[in-house]
Amino acid sequence: MEVFFRKILYLIFLLINGSMFYFLHSHFYFMFLLIMLVAPFVSLASAAWLKRKISCEIQYLGDAMARQNEEMYFCIRIHNPTFFVSLDTKLLLTFENTFMETCGTKVISVPVRARKGYTLSVPMVPQMAGIVRVTVTELRIKDLMGLHFFKRKVEASKDAPVLPYRRGGFYYDASGVMQGMIESEESTKRGSDFSDVQEIREYIPGDKLNNIHWKLSAKRDILMVKDRVSMSDRQLVVVPELWGQDKRMLDLILASTYTIVKTFIEDKTTVRLVYWSAKRYEYEDIRIDYGEDIDQSFVRMFYEHPYPNAGEAAEHMASVYPQVHAYLHVAPGSSDVAIQIRENV
Repeated sequence: MEVFFRKILYLIFLLINGSMFYFLHSHFYFMFLLIMLVAPFVSLASAAWLKRKISCEIQYLGDAMARQNEEMYFCIRIHNPTFFVSLDTKLLLTFENTFMETCGTKVISVPVRARKGYTLSVPMVPQMAGIVRVTVTELRIKDLMGLHFFKRKVEASKDAPVLPYRRGGFYYDASGVMQGMIESEESTKRGSDFSDVQEIREYIPGDKLNNIHWKLSAKRDILMVKDRVSMSDRQLVVVPELWGQDKRMLDLILASTYTIVKTFIEDKTTVRLVYWSAKRYEYEDIRIDYGEDIDQSFVRMFYEHPYPNAGEAAEHMASVYPQVHAYLHVAPGSSDVAIQIRENV
C-alpha cells in the first residue's frame, strides 16, 4: 500500500512539473522534468541488478549446543558485491523447532550498503528443547525511490540443537528407581554397542557402519566388521515417551528424562536411553557412560518425530527387549510427568 501511494504521489508531482514547463517554457522545469522521467528507470534498474547479485548466509553464534531458556544468537550476513544500495531490504525470517513442530515468522528491514551488504545479529530465547532452525526464505529489495519491491527467493538456513533444562526441585522416588537397576545379559544382536569385540569377519548386510574395521578393510579391499559378543552389565534403562500431542508435556518429559540421566551418570551409574523411533518403527538404544555422552544422545533424539500414542514406546518393550526385566518409564501424566518402574511383561 505504501508503494502504491508513493507511485500516485510521484505521478502527481510529474504532472505538476510538466504543466509548469508547458506554460512557462522554463529550462529549469525542463531539466527537472527530464530528471523525473529518467530517475525511476535508473532506480528500478539498479535494484533489479542488485536483486540478481545479492546473497545471504546464516551462522549460529555460540556453543555447539544451546540451552533451553538461555539467550542464543544467529548472525545473518547479506552480501552485496555491486556498487548499488538499498535503503530498505526486508528479510522474511522463519523460526522453527523441527522436533516440536512449531513455527513462526518475522519480517526485518535493513539497509544494504554498496560492496558490503549488511550484518545482523538476531537474538532469541528458546522456550522448548529441540532443533531450532532459522531460515531466510525471501529478500524484498526496495529501489531507492521506493517505487517497487524486487523479490529474491533464498534458502539460507541454520540449525542449532537446544538441550533441555535440568529441573530444579524435581522429585522422583529414588528407591523405586533403584529397583529398575538390572543385572541383564546384553543382546547378542550383531552390531550391539554394549559388548566386547570377539573376532573380525566379513561384512554382512545389516551390520552397523560403526562396527566396520576401516583400516583392515582398506588393506584387504573388502569390508570387515568387528563381531561382538554379549556381556553382563548393571545399568538403568530409561524409556521416555516422545508424545507430541501436548508440546508442554513433551517438553516436561524431555526435561525430566534429562534430569534423571544426568543424576545417575553423576552417580557413576550406566544408563541406557531407549526411545521409540516413529520414522524407522524401531527402538533407538543408546548407552550412556559419561557426562559428555548425554548431550549428544539427546541431540540424536531430537531428529526423531513425536508420535500421537502416549504409550507407544512401552507397548513394544516386552517383544523387542525380553531380556530387560524392568525399566524406568517417563510418560505424560495428568498435570506433570509420570515416572514409574514398569515390569517388562
